[in-house]
Amino acid sequence: MARTPELYVKPLQGEPYRFELEKDVITIGRSKKNDLVLADQWLSRIHAEIRRENIRHFIRDLDSRNGTYVNGLRLSQRVPLQNGDVITLGDQQIRFVHDASGSVILTETPAGLDLAGTLVVSTEELLAAARPKDDTWDNIAGNRGAARTSSHSIADDSARILKQNQILSALSQASMALISNRPLNELLDFILELAFKAIRAERGVLMLTTESSGLSVEAVRSADGRNTTEEIAFSRTIADKVVKEKVSILTKNALVDPRFGRQDSIISLGIRSAMCVPLWHDDAVTGLIYVDSLSRENSFTQDDLTLLSSLANVAAIKLENAKLLEEMIEKKRMERELELAGEIQQNSLPSQAPRYPGWDLVGTNTPCYTIGGDYFDFIERPHGLAVTLGDVSGKGASAALMMMVLRATVHFACQREAEVLTILSQTNGVMFHNSPAQFYVTFFFGDLQTGSGKMRYVNAGHIPPILYRAKDRTIERLTTGGTVIGLFPETTFAAGEVELAPGDILLVFTDGLSEAWGPDEEEFGEERMGELIRANASLPARELERMIQDEVEVFTAGARATDDRTLIVVKRT
Repeated sequence: MARTPELYVKPLQGEPYRFELEKDVITIGRSKKNDLVLADQWLSRIHAEIRRENIRHFIRDLDSRNGTYVNGLRLSQRVPLQNGDVITLGDQQIRFVHDASGSVILTETPAGLDLAGTLVVSTEELLAAARPKDDTWDNIAGNRGAARTSSHSIADDSARILKQNQILSALSQASMALISNRPLNELLDFILELAFKAIRAERGVLMLTTESSGLSVEAVRSADGRNTTEEIAFSRTIADKVVKEKVSILTKNALVDPRFGRQDSIISLGIRSAMCVPLWHDDAVTGLIYVDSLSRENSFTQDDLTLLSSLANVAAIKLENAKLLEEMIEKKRMERELELAGEIQQNSLPSQAPRYPGWDLVGTNTPCYTIGGDYFDFIERPHGLAVTLGDVSGKGASAALMMMVLRATVHFACQREAEVLTILSQTNGVMFHNSPAQFYVTFFFGDLQTGSGKMRYVNAGHIPPILYRAKDRTIERLTTGGTVIGLFPETTFAAGEVELAPGDILLVFTDGLSEAWGPDEEEFGEERMGELIRANASLPARELERMIQDEVEVFTAGARATDDRTLIVVKRT
């Protein structure tokens, strides 16, 4: 097993030390709340984070004052870390160390070199050669495609069949060993272990392709089963050819093959034979396996190349399945967390409206995702109740989090303040200072006196609620207020006043209802909602709410909602 990746930290004072990256997320900064605390005045309290995703580590700056640098370049977005990368934060320098990659060097050698003397075979040909068949496996290196001649003896054919059976047996054993599920980082080491069991190699490397940096070393192994600390050097030209052209390469004497590099390490170690094969499945290449041997008596053969290439194919399929399985598990976990978050959010909204003599109230919320950004509430006040409804900008988890902040802020303000304008002003200030830039909420706040029916309200950029007048069957819109809350540090609001008479109906709603689209790309519309109320004013509040929701469903032909749908019906009976 590869050692846990770590940071080699050189503090401004004291001795250097190593910090293992054992957690999925590591924060760095001068605050004691961080996992890695650095005493540097130029660092922000929470400066940067390193996040592990599957088998990779990524670093990103957390909007620090002086920035985070990797190898001298300031981060503008998260980047993957490679072994030896130097991270600079303030006056601090930290090196990312990953033992699995520390001993591997891809050397730069000229492309387009003569490949005479080195066996280069497509993976399709190698797989075809590994399958049992009636005709002879032609000599791939020399006379590929040549017809079988009558000079082949029965002994030759028997040896060929025996070798094919050995290859198939090894692949069968590898396939059985790969059936059990393992974490990705363990699986990579295990694949290299299987390669050593099948091939008499002395050192090996498994690398995976990455979008940003080409190839990343994920596992290194020696014949004794340990992660080698010796330097392993081979040509980037070879690696690129294997990955891009999906070919397997064998050299029987790396000492005289310039494509494997002429470094001192190769010469001093005396590497006699080396192979490099792609991790591939269908048309996709996800990495490579490199193995070499120092022994003159253990020079790799074409059969070894066939076996290693076939094993790499089986391993690539397993890797793909393992990644899909981990992604599915992570997706299920996220779905469950969202379900729990949705339950918490729904429990924070009124399960039923309060009861007041002479009043019929109902409120409902239907998020278009598991969690949403719409908020409604009935908050008891000394003279009656506050009727509130807000629509947070955005959707999903971020909007849901800010909705919870909004709810807590409004409840706190209602407990402390009696005046509507003061409540709105305080809510605006809290939301501005505790939300991301460009965040806002359209908000309606109505302070209803249940005894007299008078309501003092503020409409902060929300869709004007509909007020149906039973006396003359007319529709009014409540527009007085101001701009949205949370967008500016200070905002001036105005309050409007209305009085609900017996039979009057107040309808407060979000645009998930009024802007629902029909099959012909027509909006349901606010006017249509007004007409529904006028035509069905005799219904109780609950039946009015259900009727409106049903009409929207019919109008949209049952299409999935693209926005949260929230509705409050207040009827004076």
